[in-house]
Amino acid sequence: MDQYIADVLSGEIVVGALVRAAVERHSQDLKRSDAEEFPYVFDRGSANRAIKAFPILFRHTIGAFAGSPFILAPWQAFIVGSIFGWKCLDGTRKFRRVYCSVGRKSGKSTLSAALAVLFAGFNKEAQAQVFIGATKVEQAKVVFDEATRMCNESPRLVHRSRRKVGRIEFGTSYIKPLGSDRAFSGLNPSVVIFDELHEWKEVHRRFYDTLTTGSAARTQPIRITITTAGDKNSFLWKEEDSHATSVVTRQYDEERYFVFVASIDKGLDPFDEENWPMSMPNIGLMDLTDIQQLAKEAQISPQARHRFLRYHANQEVSSISRALEPEDWDDCEVKELSDWNLADVVAGAMDAGGMNDLAASARVARYPIGFDDDGTPEYRYEVKGRCYMDVDTSRDMQEQPWLAWVDTGQVKMTPSVFGHLRDDLAMDLQLVGGKLVGFDPWNLRQMGEEMQAEGFECVKIPQNRYNLHEPLRLFLDLVQKKRITHDGSWPLLRWAIENLVINSDSNERWMPDRKQSADKIDPIVAVIMALRLASLAPARPKGSLFVS
Repeated sequence: MDQYIADVLSGEIVVGALVRAAVERHSQDLKRSDAEEFPYVFDRGSANRAIKAFPILFRHTIGAFAGSPFILAPWQAFIVGSIFGWKCLDGTRKFRRVYCSVGRKSGKSTLSAALAVLFAGFNKEAQAQVFIGATKVEQAKVVFDEATRMCNESPRLVHRSRRKVGRIEFGTSYIKPLGSDRAFSGLNPSVVIFDELHEWKEVHRRFYDTLTTGSAARTQPIRITITTAGDKNSFLWKEEDSHATSVVTRQYDEERYFVFVASIDKGLDPFDEENWPMSMPNIGLMDLTDIQQLAKEAQISPQARHRFLRYHANQEVSSISRALEPEDWDDCEVKELSDWNLADVVAGAMDAGGMNDLAASARVARYPIGFDDDGTPEYRYEVKGRCYMDVDTSRDMQEQPWLAWVDTGQVKMTPSVFGHLRDDLAMDLQLVGGKLVGFDPWNLRQMGEEMQAEGFECVKIPQNRYNLHEPLRLFLDLVQKKRITHDGSWPLLRWAIENLVINSDSNERWMPDRKQSADKIDPIVAVIMALRLASLAPARPKGSLFVS
């Protein structure tokens, strides 16, 4: 621990500004502990015993280090030594809250599990209750199951602990996973470990508050949060992270709150491997191959960049991100499309984001190209579409590029947008034997019912993440692989792609964000809906299914 502190202060170890602030705070408090008015002391013996307990008690249970003793990395030793070493003058622990934020692949679950066992089995507190809290019990079980494996594989723990249904017991003390999706009552926690706080939403606040306010009867309760960064929709995480940052930088005085935030400093290149130890302090123990590949993808894909910044640079990101660069779509252009009568599926969709404004229909054709290594069929796709504008639109159609699009027929001006859209889509599909039509039931229900009556197979596709996440991800993947093509004859689709941004929730489920997009995105939304149908449909007989 002392060597880590010295190496951080000397610059020998690469850390971000917030980790350095944590180390400086510790060093300053060591000097303050000599003063009579400072009510805390650092017990080196307790700190060293806790650090040395890890390789004695615990074994890694998964990955390349499975079976080997759990020797704390220097940064982990600093955290553990701080938690158990800093004491009040009465001998109880100083820190009542711990916030640890690090990038992925840093062993968060392993460290959390070991801490849970230490607090439950060696805390010298009668009937200790250690709860692992997550949004769902299944998520909490990630840490809980790791604790179970550690107990089962340790000669010093296997006879000391007992696994019961939903808990690990150490005499009258226990570890238990909890999730907001299951009933709970009568909690008196001595320790609460929050797993991946960035996934918690406002709906989980009551559960969160219950776990954080139930320890009044305990002599030295502690709340531990171990997480990666969230986005702007991760409200509970944002509150905790902002408060923790203000504490470690001494903007806010809270002596009993320990903070360790490992992230790449803003303004530095997140793809420079020299900076990776700032957010992934275990980087020297990791195989960099996968991370290097993710970094390459992040420099060409907006979504991959979004994920890399959040999970590997450990930086807060927006809940929205630009979906695709229009140049990537340009690279998918071909001189001539195939005969769609030979496609094994043709599907259509219609989208109208608002009254008296742009509406669009899209058609997607699917062609088999073989099988992957697992024998799963693989396909390529082609795209066409049309756009419509109400003659009473409030948009100035004398401005470019709208004037050019109207003059060239790219946008059909009509007093009956929905009628023309329906009739043209029906004609386009009939010519190539397409029968599948997707529509948003919120504003196109009548058109869907009319086309159903004409013999089409109409499918309701509500505009939500459940329906749009997978086809949106598929579309972006197909563009990167150049397995979706167009002939350049639909410039409004390129324009819509340039406008499109993605909204991502805390579970990384995506959907197009109409409010945050630069302008209308109806053409690309129609394509995504048609692609959803085309990608899932069984192959049809070749040729037109309609006889004139």
